[in-house]
Amino acid sequence: MKTYRVEEMDGEAVVAVHSAEAKTPFEAAEKALGRKVTLRGGADRWVRVVDLTERPRPVRLRPAIFEFKAIGQRE
Repeated sequence: MKTYRVEEMDGEAVVAVHSAEAKTPFEAAEKALGRKVTLRGGADRWVRVVDLTERPRPVRLRPAIFEFKAIGQRE
């Protein structure tokens, strides 16, 4: 399992922060919010997931920050 920081965002302002252990960023966002998520797609209220797992150097070319929004949430 990896460790993720899940931040609920309103525009560029952080409104809440959670920590979650999960296999994937999608799963971490869903655990933290208690709801299903999908890709952000430009929504104003969104969720930023940051992978906090240590990576060996050189850094892999995978992104460490992911953007989602809760399904059913107004944009």
